[in-house]
Amino acid sequence: MHGLQFLVLLALVISSGANEDTLVVKIGAIFFDTEMKLADAFSAALEEVNAVNPALKLEAIKRYMTVDDSIVLQDISCDLIGSGVAAIFGPSSKTNSDIVEVLCNMTGIPHLQFDWHPQQSSRERMNHQLTVNVAPMELFLSAAFSDILASKTFDWKSFTIAYERSSHLIRLQHILAWKQLHKAGIKMQEFERGDDYRILWKRINNAREKFVLLDCPSDILVDVINASIGYNMTGSFNHLFLTNLDTHLSGIDGFYSRDFTVAVAAVRIRTYVPPPVHDEIDVFDNSVDTRFSSLGSQLVYDSIVLFYNALLEISQLPGFYIPNFSCGRGFWQPGPRLVEQMKQITPKMVKPPFKTQRLQINADGQREDFNLEVYNPIIDRVTHIWNKEFQLVDFEKLRENSTQALKQKRLQNKEDFSQKPIRYTVATRVGKPYFSWREEPEGVHYEGNERFEGYAVDLIYMLAQECKFDFNFEPVRDNKYGSYDANTDEWDGIIRQLIDNNAQIGICDLTITQARRSVVDFTVPFMQLGISILSYKEPPPKADIYAFLNPYNAEVWLFVMIAMMITAFALIFTGRIDQHEWDQPVENVNREMERQNIWHLSNTLWLVLGSILNQGCDLLPRGLPMRLLTAFWWIFALLISQTYIAKLAAFITSSKIAGDIGSLHDLVDQNKVQFGTIRGGATSVYFSESNDTDNRMAWNKMLSFKPDAFTKNNEEGVDRVKLSKGTYAFLMETTNLQYYVQRNCELTQIGESFGEKHYGIAVPLNADFRSNLSVGILRLSERGELFKLRNKWFNSNESTCDSNVPTIDDGQFDMDSVGGLFVVLIVGVVVALVIGVAEFLWHVQRISVKEKIPPMLALKAEFYFVIRFWLTRKPLHTYRQSRDSTSTGYSSLEQITSASSAKKKKKSRRIEK
Repeated sequence: MHGLQFLVLLALVISSGANEDTLVVKIGAIFFDTEMKLADAFSAALEEVNAVNPALKLEAIKRYMTVDDSIVLQDISCDLIGSGVAAIFGPSSKTNSDIVEVLCNMTGIPHLQFDWHPQQSSRERMNHQLTVNVAPMELFLSAAFSDILASKTFDWKSFTIAYERSSHLIRLQHILAWKQLHKAGIKMQEFERGDDYRILWKRINNAREKFVLLDCPSDILVDVINASIGYNMTGSFNHLFLTNLDTHLSGIDGFYSRDFTVAVAAVRIRTYVPPPVHDEIDVFDNSVDTRFSSLGSQLVYDSIVLFYNALLEISQLPGFYIPNFSCGRGFWQPGPRLVEQMKQITPKMVKPPFKTQRLQINADGQREDFNLEVYNPIIDRVTHIWNKEFQLVDFEKLRENSTQALKQKRLQNKEDFSQKPIRYTVATRVGKPYFSWREEPEGVHYEGNERFEGYAVDLIYMLAQECKFDFNFEPVRDNKYGSYDANTDEWDGIIRQLIDNNAQIGICDLTITQARRSVVDFTVPFMQLGISILSYKEPPPKADIYAFLNPYNAEVWLFVMIAMMITAFALIFTGRIDQHEWDQPVENVNREMERQNIWHLSNTLWLVLGSILNQGCDLLPRGLPMRLLTAFWWIFALLISQTYIAKLAAFITSSKIAGDIGSLHDLVDQNKVQFGTIRGGATSVYFSESNDTDNRMAWNKMLSFKPDAFTKNNEEGVDRVKLSKGTYAFLMETTNLQYYVQRNCELTQIGESFGEKHYGIAVPLNADFRSNLSVGILRLSERGELFKLRNKWFNSNESTCDSNVPTIDDGQFDMDSVGGLFVVLIVGVVVALVIGVAEFLWHVQRISVKEKIPPMLALKAEFYFVIRFWLTRKPLHTYRQSRDSTSTGYSSLEQITSASSAKKKKKSRRIEK
């Protein structure tokens, strides 16, 4: 019994001695009544540091605030200082007063902060020399965010910042300085806690934004993101960057599904990873310590560990004492040394280790260095680590052999639905030859992509093989390319499908324009082209061999002939009454004197005809009446003939002069042919936005035409050209025009192409696979595949037009044009020969009657003389019946021969003499 009492007494003595060797230091902490989790973390951290060294114990004095009031805060601070605390922790940044920093600076009590406070100027730091903040500086957080978004991995070119009103925008100052605040750079969207977050996402969706930086508290993060689902902002080509450092505690991983494919990236301060533990404590113990899961609790823990290790060093130095004075009545001398010691402590010196990595306080009492994790919060997979020295580094290069690494290996089995879609949806429109429904032979039914054919279909198949992806074709319902409606602020067609994330690729004869590039991206062009005029080809007119008569109608020709006859008879009458037109008297056969007049019908008609044909005549009038009459006839004949010649030349070329349209300028300058293009298409945009005079005039004319000159598609425009029969022209791309011209004989291209354009494949803004498609297109072009594909669909031999029909008018006339002239000549020759033969037969009849010989005999004699073309002299009597004549009875010929012989004999005699 006495022995037991001795042991108890010995234990009391030892315990009393131990208490005398333990230094108990009071510390104060100020929290708001809404920060109970931080207060609990503060208490838990005290328990852990007090277990490190029995020689030093920290005793906490907590004070709570309900509202931010500087007077209340001053009273609490003075109460803590009067209670003998060696340091004050807090309050958080919810307070706007720096009264705690000022009081601590006046009394020498160290002040420790564990969250973000406004950046201080150099003058303000003079009053805050004893303040230490273990939270990373927001200036360096801002630099980290900017580096991440500007890196090759992210490469954000334009995006929207959606921030909650209470957010610290100072964390985004580098981003705001990096990109300009305009439509092509950064756009800002503010919202408040408790708002209808759908309004926020509606504004973002209306701006066609695919990249969103979301800065809001973690407790409302899930609600904010959940509101975006109804606006299709969680598709494969949407990107979300979350700046809250406690995103992993928000419950965002509950969105994990195949429908939630948005690429999400978040950041957090990287925590301390303990060395690997090889021995199991309890295989059945799966409990996780969540006391320090939030960044705030971790920084509270780190602030206590930092103070404890600095105090452990300073308390062993001579001159250390516990503060014991009231507020404003003294200065604690060890305080400044304690702050300096905290600035010298490195992470490797402290026990227990900090919860966050690379905690080091600089000379201003701020924390500059930290490691920032970039991770996917949906699957909790770290992808990169940022540090101010090494910038953004791939996490795989830094993977550690730790329990955290083992956890990451387990998480790799979880599929990341945001990385890449299994199959692309290709939006297109029906329009030959790019995309059309494939005709099904009897007994054959096509499914899937086999239902379609065309240039775009073949190109996508080639690109899919080149770039290794699968696809599904989805024709757009409105069958439009994609145009912007300023009234509704909406796009339609293929572009709308890409904006709404309903498709990932858009292809057809889709022209690259600046307006479209503002809402989608394009690959390198796969086809270069221009704009041309499609017109109706007038069928060649039927050959009219009597076209030379067209300058005058039948009525005019009739009156001309009547005028000729009247003038001829007028000349006869005037010539007979004019005494100057009678010749001198001569003796006739009956030996009577008589006068002869040359103005009879044959001569007057010859004069009239020669004058009107500009050939003249050797019959000239002598009397004044005849000369006046002839002169006025010549005036009439001159005007008629010259008018005919001029009219004939104009008539031959009139169709070319009046209807020849060889360019856009000619088309604009005429009013007979209307013209138009596809409404809302790239061609209409080209004319509406052009500053060229002809283009502006063409656009204004298209707007003024009634009925409407615009069409819904190329097919409608082509049909309208064919039905108009030359009164409507259609402006369209050259490739499409060539396709329709080759398959429609009644269509033709007018003039040269103008307005260089390019076709490209459209993808959502900043789609990471755009470069792969561009590389694929370049490879196909280098191998000649695009050229072969173009020949296959645009230069096929399906044309049924007559290739022998000349398409270019060189201005020359063929026989069909001038054949009528030859007909007139032939008719004139035939008529002249007929009349000549008739007169010849009449002459033979007269010889037969006069010389009383058989008609056939006279005919033979005269015909035989006619065919002897070398005889130029004809005797007065070609036939005289003679018994000495030949059987043919050509006595006259004998006389001619004998006469010629006699002449030769006389000539020879003269020579001999």
